[in-house]
Amino acid sequence: MISVFFFLLGLIFGVFSALFNDYSAYFGFDPFDNSNPGVLFFFKHNIKVAFLLWCGAVTLGVITLVNLFSNGFILGSAVRTTSTQIGVFRTLLLVLPHGIFEIPGLIIAGSAGFKIPYELLRFALGKKEEMITEEDAKEFFKLVGVSIALILIAAIIESKITLKLAEKL
Repeated sequence: MISVFFFLLGLIFGVFSALFNDYSAYFGFDPFDNSNPGVLFFFKHNIKVAFLLWCGAVTLGVITLVNLFSNGFILGSAVRTTSTQIGVFRTLLLVLPHGIFEIPGLIIAGSAGFKIPYELLRFALGKKEEMITEEDAKEFFKLVGVSIALILIAAIIESKITLKLAEKL
């Protein structure tokens, strides 16, 4: 739940920031950089983001918190900026097909990043006997696995469907 909160907080700040700042130069693909991004391009980008979110497990959640907020901010500012350029409907067509997998994947990755610090806090407060149990570790790795699967699905959709939609718009 805390992952959703920080992501949504960043999203809200991103939308409001885009009301007062022009971010149009930051969104879109440079055709000279990668003219035909494929599944691996999108997967590698988002798995790097997920890795940073998972790193909260060893930074007491700090990296996870910062990255959830910043990714929400980027999405919020991108949606607001793009909406003013091409309209809300077209913007949603470009975000939702892959976003319904990518956003939950990143939020679940954030949940994994908060899992270990949460368990350490519970131990420090005397709410559990062991710092990290085998069950805690299994849950962490389940969250990591689910986030990878969702990010892979999103990458496939983004490269096969979202790019085709973008060409048509």
